[in-house]
Amino acid sequence: MLTLIIMAALNTQQLADKVVQAYGGAAAWAKVASIRQTGRVIPAMRPGDGKLTREWQRPDKLRVEIAYPSHTEVRVVDGDHGTQNGKEATGMGLDAMRLQAARIALPLLIEEHRGALRSAGANSIDVPLGGGMSVTVDVDPSTGHILKSTGRAEGIEFSTSYSNFQTIDGLLFASTEVNTAMGTTTATNELSKIEVTRAK
Repeated sequence: MLTLIIMAALNTQQLADKVVQAYGGAAAWAKVASIRQTGRVIPAMRPGDGKLTREWQRPDKLRVEIAYPSHTEVRVVDGDHGTQNGKEATGMGLDAMRLQAARIALPLLIEEHRGALRSAGANSIDVPLGGGMSVTVDVDPSTGHILKSTGRAEGIEFSTSYSNFQTIDGLLFASTEVNTAMGTTTATNELSKIEVTRAK
């Protein structure tokens, strides 16, 4: 049994290596200070696309603005605190925003949690985040691309499937994201511009 556990740990670390290298390498991601993404949100259950602006700053600050034809949604999370349309977020709403922030820079998340990574099955890595939260990534073993991430907290589960990969400043990003909540598709994000700022 111990041998199997050791082998699983080795395989998880090897898979993590594959991911980090495919996305540009640990050294390059360590210098990333912020990421700004713009594009559109195509809702699955209502008409009217939204204009998406997403700004992430290390270590775990995220601002998301979606301007729909009828209204605008603004979500901001900074560590353990968050607001939604200016009102304080708590409980599942806050956890959902924290999970979203964690998933913006998945290669960096994997690298920073190296010692805690666990196998989640064949070609999958589980990243414990503490406080009952975790992110699981499903990886294409041939390319190292993350095909799907699943964020979990008490009572909630959100997944994002990734496609249309492109390289920006030496780092790999997916420009199409299909989002689900509790197994139901909620929206597709199409990112038209991705900007990376590195620490000086």
